[in-house]
Amino acid sequence: MHALGAPPIPLLFLAALLVLILQPEFLALAFDRQRILLPSSFQQESEQTGEDSEAALLREYNVPGANAYEMLGYEDDDDEGEGDREEGEEDDEADDGDDDEDGPEDMVAFRRGVRVAAVQRFEKNRRPGGRKTQNAMVRAWNEFTTIHTSSKKIPDNIVDEHSLLLYIKFCAERPKRDRKGNDIPGTFVGASQLKKLFFGALRIRKEQDANLPTLARTRPATSVIVYDSIKTRMDEALTRERDQFEDAPDIRANTWLSQVTEEQLRDVGFGFLAHRQLRLAVWGHLAWTAQHASGNRGDDFRALKLAELQPTVLKHPDKRTDIYAVLGMQSEEKAGKRGMRTVTFYSKVINPVYSTFIANAKPEMCPLGGFAFYFHYIYDEKKIIDTMKLDYKINKSWRQIRVLHGPKSPTTPFNEQNFYNLISKAYVHAGFTSRLKAHLARHLLGYRQESMGWAILGAAGFRSDEIYDPVWRRVRVPEVFLQLVCPMAEEMREKVAGVEHLSGAFNHWEMVIELREYFFKCGAAIWQLVPNSTIFRLPAFQNADVRNWMTTGYPAQLSALQAAAGDPLEIERIQNVQLVRVLNGMRGSLSSMTQELRELRAMVGRRTAMFTPARALEATRTVLDHDEALPGTLILPDLPDRLTSTPVRQFSTSDRVQQSSSSHSVQQSSNSTPTPSRPESSPAPRLVTQVELVLPPLAAFFLQGQPIGMVHPVFGMRSARWVEDIFPAILRPALCWDVWCPRKTMEQFESIKEIWEVYSIGERICDDDGTRTKMKPPLKLVAQFFRHEWRSSTDKKEQNRKAKAWQRFRGIPEWIEHAMTNRRISLEVAIQELEDLRAAESATEEPRGLNWLANHLADQRKEAVRQQVNVPSLCTPSCSSSRTGG
Repeated sequence: MHALGAPPIPLLFLAALLVLILQPEFLALAFDRQRILLPSSFQQESEQTGEDSEAALLREYNVPGANAYEMLGYEDDDDEGEGDREEGEEDDEADDGDDDEDGPEDMVAFRRGVRVAAVQRFEKNRRPGGRKTQNAMVRAWNEFTTIHTSSKKIPDNIVDEHSLLLYIKFCAERPKRDRKGNDIPGTFVGASQLKKLFFGALRIRKEQDANLPTLARTRPATSVIVYDSIKTRMDEALTRERDQFEDAPDIRANTWLSQVTEEQLRDVGFGFLAHRQLRLAVWGHLAWTAQHASGNRGDDFRALKLAELQPTVLKHPDKRTDIYAVLGMQSEEKAGKRGMRTVTFYSKVINPVYSTFIANAKPEMCPLGGFAFYFHYIYDEKKIIDTMKLDYKINKSWRQIRVLHGPKSPTTPFNEQNFYNLISKAYVHAGFTSRLKAHLARHLLGYRQESMGWAILGAAGFRSDEIYDPVWRRVRVPEVFLQLVCPMAEEMREKVAGVEHLSGAFNHWEMVIELREYFFKCGAAIWQLVPNSTIFRLPAFQNADVRNWMTTGYPAQLSALQAAAGDPLEIERIQNVQLVRVLNGMRGSLSSMTQELRELRAMVGRRTAMFTPARALEATRTVLDHDEALPGTLILPDLPDRLTSTPVRQFSTSDRVQQSSSSHSVQQSSNSTPTPSRPESSPAPRLVTQVELVLPPLAAFFLQGQPIGMVHPVFGMRSARWVEDIFPAILRPALCWDVWCPRKTMEQFESIKEIWEVYSIGERICDDDGTRTKMKPPLKLVAQFFRHEWRSSTDKKEQNRKAKAWQRFRGIPEWIEHAMTNRRISLEVAIQELEDLRAAESATEEPRGLNWLANHLADQRKEAVRQQVNVPSLCTPSCSSSRTGG
């Protein structure tokens, strides 16, 4: 029997079961076990403080001993009040999720929804660039979880310690990707990207913690091991980049040496003007000129609104000159919605920096002219006032119009991808390559500081100590032309004049009226450079009088003004007009003098032909006493009796191929003497070509300290041989390396056969049409005759560099020569063995380069020497494979 008042055992069991069911952990697991968490990023810990989200993540997910702040570049300056925390307070905060124990089932779900909604609201408060970056981080995490859940390496997509360690390893070992998401072979993710991926995963965990608070206790996300792992991977990435274990970018990249030339900038600007659509031509020219005048980022200028353009007058640094300018009333500090407000960021006050546009020294690059084209397009071509029913007495009717807007609605920002494509097409038109598109102007601004003084003046082409007075602005535009651009401007200005809260609209129309002259002056300057530009389809440019003025009136006035201003170029240009008449009278006498010079040149050429052994005609017949050409012999033709003025006959490549190989310039190899075919007897004479031998400088044929002659030594009249005739005449072989060394590096050679030809036959030098015009000696003969002397140098470092270069080059051809001699195989078989050796292990990989092959053969030679194998050269691929297999 039970004791008095004690409940029966079944009742106790039911009560315990009920308490267990009502636990929040049980409820969360019951309702969320099959739930697939859709992670999103998280912006800031507090919307009021504006605190950096990554610093907040570190503070929340840091663990003792990890040194996360120092490792990832953050300092904990926000530690005030930490000593006032009472014992146990941190545990109470960590157990906030346990407050749901006594609540009903729907209350638990309600509280969870409130937490998740708060995190998602933080995400929406981030700037667009941050949200876009986090979306990419979410895609990377989803890719990781898809791969590893299928292989059962992780149970779900929860960001915990185990999954973070695998995620860090996965990201550090995968290659970089291009803009289309394709892998770039031979590369690895950099340290900065690893850090970004790590913080992206912590932001995903932030929402998961809001959805399931018990994760912080049951499945912690970070530990000392996690932070050690990310630090190690970042250090490895930095070391890999520093030591150039992967293909490094150009050493001049991202330095002032990589600045774009003025000619390239001009061609890119012409690319915008050449766009076939009028709207995009106006958009592109405006963005190009305005960004280079202010250093705007592309996304900053896309966000600029029409109402934010306001005129102003700036003071020159001399405190006397007034400069008319247009302000873009928008901050450039990526403040986003905070726009024109003063914000506090880490105890620093950031005031908005407005874009400033002034007249450029070059009218074709003037942003004020670009704005004039823009106003004429939207008000006169598209008639935006009528289509949108704008009322400038009501500010909200026109305040949302974007400067660069989409084709359907002026209030829609110009699409970012369309803006990127517009710039890319201009680059293609100019033949210009740059990874920077919308941010190129911002990138160049810092590299031009030496010519700036004040940045605004420097971007416009003036120094601070110069007088700011663009000469082209003084060109007079006929008054009748001005009414062709925005004729409604005066009427609209009068409607809003003196009305409260409409000073911005009044200034807007004042600016439109002021920019009318810039429209015609800048348009006339562009007319001189790109007369076929699409912008001349604007209504005002269709006027015949305007086009006549741009063709004749503007250039004449501009030249006179520049000459009066003391421009030496313009003064000389006016003088040249007068000199043309005098020069035309001298044309007859110059023609007769030219004819006499031609005859004199022909005579000198005939008398000095025998002293030019470096140039010879291919023989029409064999001139040796025997039928077979000797190794290293150049066959020269019979000299013609006299030269004529008849031009050399041009013939196709097929004609050259049909010629017998016996008449080629040099047969090189001394170890293996190939037998050339005899010249075929034919009644028709063979076509004659010229091959110029590459000889060292004249100083190489004279001892140091002796006087240097005017021409090369005479090597013979009918034949010249490298070893017997040319090499013995060289008295200073140290000067031969710079002329005869291989022009290409190992990776630049197209094939192994090309390396063999340079070594055994000689390097061919062809012209732009692919015709062989010059010939170098075979490097094998050079090395045998001069040994190390042709690589010697007074500088020890230079001599070591030459020795290493020659050692790397000769490894492959010496292996081929050794294989042909000892194994009695043909040249094609030896080359094919090397091609098989550097072939990829799988079909999806690319074959290894020639640089790898040279290093591999060198390693085989070292291995053979270490094992004391008595072989004079490198072992074969079959030998190495059998050794490794055994």
